[in-house]
Amino acid sequence: MKYQIMSDNMSVSPSMVTLVKTKFNRISKRFSDVDEDAKFARVVLNTAPNEMFEVKANVVIAGKEYFSDETEYNFETAVVNTVEEILQMIEKDKEIQDKKALKEEIDLVEGV
Repeated sequence: MKYQIMSDNMSVSPSMVTLVKTKFNRISKRFSDVDEDAKFARVVLNTAPNEMFEVKANVVIAGKEYFSDETEYNFETAVVNTVEEILQMIEKDKEIQDKKALKEEIDLVEGV
């Protein structure tokens, strides 16, 4: 997966970049059949009011786009929650696709 990791209001350390790539690898693994060049994550790491961290992520997998925005007191928790939300979106999208495919198969069998 290609990454663009940046911030609008803080310095991004190498350890932060490593953490983001490690956590977002869970998303990339779900699409092992998709070419690495067709997987892209733009992640914006910022500080937020009340000593919190905000993580915004825009992930594109083979043209399908997912977005999440999480704010937490702990940086790693914000990253993990962002990844979890995107994984939930991917799973929901997969369920919808499976239902459409099943309906099309039933329609073919019934001759509709």
